[in-house]
Amino acid sequence: GFSLWKHEQNRTRHLPLIDLSRVPGIDRVSTRQWSMQAHRTSNVLFGVVTAASLATAIANQHGERPLLPVVIIAESGFFTAGLTNTVKELVRRPRPYLYNADVPASAYHPGEDAVSFWSGHTANVAAVTFSTANLVQHSDASPALKTATWIGAALAPAAMGYLRVRAGRHFP
Repeated sequence: GFSLWKHEQNRTRHLPLIDLSRVPGIDRVSTRQWSMQAHRTSNVLFGVVTAASLATAIANQHGERPLLPVVIIAESGFFTAGLTNTVKELVRRPRPYLYNADVPASAYHPGEDAVSFWSGHTANVAAVTFSTANLVQHSDASPALKTATWIGAALAPAAMGYLRVRAGRHFP
């Protein structure tokens, strides 16, 4: 609720100063990134990972309380989204594409251009996948499934983070 209230307050605020010299050296690579394909791929990956995580957690219940993992994963996702959006609205860091002269003005989204810290896509994918891995870990699943779930839980957010930087939406 706080993040929604803060978002409404910020809608009419001007963007923070766009000055490349104020961007730390490690983050400057992002200011040269812009890929609509990476942006679209990250959105698809978000849906696929969420669906796969839910399916894995539900199937691992073996028909016993199949909604329990849905509630746990949803709770993790909603908590992460709330925290992420609150921080984004308080920090208001401009997105990297604003520093890139090659990005068309049509790509700008007032109200969304100053919320690059931190990546909601990456944070939520991490929340969903690690919640799933934890559920599987505490089940009677085979060691191989447990290992595969943890590997997926680590790789999915890493891939998402890469795609969000490549899309010019976030700094490393």
